[in-house]
Amino acid sequence: MKMQKKRIVQCGLSLICAFGIALSGMSVHAEEVDSLEDKTSNLQSQLEGINQDLVTISNEIAETEVKIEESNNEVFRLEASLQISRNNEEVQYANMKTRIKYMYENGSDTLLSMVCEAKSMGEFLNRVDFIQNITKYDKDMLENMVKVREGIEEQEAELKSRQQDLLDLQSQLDSEQAALQAKAEETSTDLATVNAQLEAARAAQKKQEEEAQRKADEQLAKKAQEETKQASASAGSNTSAGNNSGNSSSAGNNSSSGNNNPSNNNSSNNTSSDSSNSGSGGYVIPSGGLTPSKGRIWYNGHTETYYSQKVLPGGGLAIPGRHIASDGTIRDADGYIVLASDDYPRGTVVETSLGAGKVYDTGSGSGNIDLYTDW
Repeated sequence: MKMQKKRIVQCGLSLICAFGIALSGMSVHAEEVDSLEDKTSNLQSQLEGINQDLVTISNEIAETEVKIEESNNEVFRLEASLQISRNNEEVQYANMKTRIKYMYENGSDTLLSMVCEAKSMGEFLNRVDFIQNITKYDKDMLENMVKVREGIEEQEAELKSRQQDLLDLQSQLDSEQAALQAKAEETSTDLATVNAQLEAARAAQKKQEEEAQRKADEQLAKKAQEETKQASASAGSNTSAGNNSGNSSSAGNNSSSGNNNPSNNNSSNNTSSDSSNSGSGGYVIPSGGLTPSKGRIWYNGHTETYYSQKVLPGGGLAIPGRHIASDGTIRDADGYIVLASDDYPRGTVVETSLGAGKVYDTGSGSGNIDLYTDW
């Protein structure tokens, strides 16, 4: 009993160690996945910020281009106005030169005679005033045109300066846009690389988890098999001890009765041997597998139970060549044990602890196989 407990403890410790190693490896992959997920989130946030900056700069570039277009139109208008002003100035200047030339060529006598020929003082004053007004008009017109031209030139210079500032701003915005586009492309490349690493880490983590689960299932199956073997060995020892006790009692009875008949002794031994091999209900059941006393065991990646035809006759299963085998299992014409499974389709051959079986029924529950018996 102590040896059996010791084996169970050792098996449990080995199972815990296997789980510990698997969990240690999985924690490393989990940390890597978490780190890559953080990097992906940060890069995604950076990329969104860059894209937002690109949208802002694109809007500023569009507004600057509109202002440049408006400035160009204004420059064209001012240049046209300046040209008109220059033309008017030249015309006025030419007219003034003509009048001065006329007065110079005809001399002051002509102007004097024109004034002196006035027939009245009023006409005289009017002619003097007329001459003065002509001279003042030419002077004022020329000065005014010069001021207009100078004003247009100042506006044009100021507008061209503003236009140059807008062109410089557009050049700066274009440079910033190009830099942001390069940064966006670089960030997108980094994001794609990290995403690929993340997918690889997740795949490795999933594979390791599956491997750890497989090893855990193997450990559980191994543990179940060892427990089954230990239970079978214990049952065999108890049966052997009971048989020896019965033989000793029989020998004592023979001795007390003084019966030395060899045929009686042989008969007693044969009876004891038949009882040892027949198992429960008179069936010969292989050791290490499912038995009426071990109603549930672990075998080959699944649990096994049994259901008896004494409780569930199963008349509707349509089993060809249905018969009871020597181990008490219900079998078909090909010798397959009749099984019920929710994991395999009907007609599937599955290996059980008592031999090969074929699925004829359902309702066993996932991960479990029912063996049809006469127990």
